[in-house]
Amino acid sequence: MEERKLTIGELAKRSNTTVRALRYYDNIGLLKPTDYKEGGHRLYSIEDYKRLQQIQSLKFLGFSLKNIEELLAEPLVEQQDLTKAIDFKTRELLAKQQEIQRTINQLKHMKNIIVDKQHIDLNLFCFVLYAIIWEEENIESYSDRKDSLYNLTNKERLEFDKTYFDFFTRIKHLVASEHSPDSKEAQELTGLIIESINKIVAPQEQNSGISLSDNDVFNPLTNEEITFLKKAKQYYFQKKG
Repeated sequence: MEERKLTIGELAKRSNTTVRALRYYDNIGLLKPTDYKEGGHRLYSIEDYKRLQQIQSLKFLGFSLKNIEELLAEPLVEQQDLTKAIDFKTRELLAKQQEIQRTINQLKHMKNIIVDKQHIDLNLFCFVLYAIIWEEENIESYSDRKDSLYNLTNKERLEFDKTYFDFFTRIKHLVASEHSPDSKEAQELTGLIIESINKIVAPQEQNSGISLSDNDVFNPLTNEEITFLKKAKQYYFQKKG
């Protein structure tokens, strides 16, 4: 009984690969179909399928297609070649595992920041989440900094981020409700912000507390809110003398 052969589409589906990849393997001579039917359509045997499984296995370990062709040309392979490939793939997967865990930690951190808020300003949420991701990706650039912001414990950093999320939320609320920068509510909030900054930021970097720029994209406030905060700061220090 003649063995039933697979079309290129059937082989692609069974092997979880693409028709395009199989055509490419054929073109470079890595996996030639056993036969062709009318119209030049490729037909693959069970042995072809097994060879494809070998190709996929070695490709998973990181071997190039050229290396795979060389390996498959011989029935035996040096143990050390496979061991090196396995070790390389293991390191690669461990690095991905660490990256995934960092992402999970970031998401948990963000969830804890907003846990006690009923309604969330979406612009503020996106800003804080972006800041967390950006800092994680660029933390090595700041590894030699001595200011306490980069030396906080996880618990202290969560409290810091929650505090500033609340500060920004309150600023937005004051502006939206048309409070004056010299109002009691605005001045109390300004005092809390300055006090918090003075506690957490190194003295040489405090610059009297608040220093947001209208052109600074790395802040969650609108131009109107920045102007409000600047005026509130001016009133605060005038009052302090």
